[in-house]
Amino acid sequence: MKVSGNGQGKILSQEELRRLFIEELLTTRDRALFGISLFTGCRVSEALVRHGVNRATI
Repeated sequence: MKVSGNGQGKILSQEELRRLFIEELLTTRDRALFGISLFTGCRVSEALVRHGVNRATI
């Protein structure tokens, strides 16, 4: 997550990640996309391209 818009990322705690998956990412698609990005280090856009998803349909 970007902090104060200055390009610096914030490392999420285990509790923040748990809340994100439970409370914010409501669809299986969103959870899968975020999980792929989290564990591989790629951006969401990179994960979409890798899996051949048309971003216009999202």
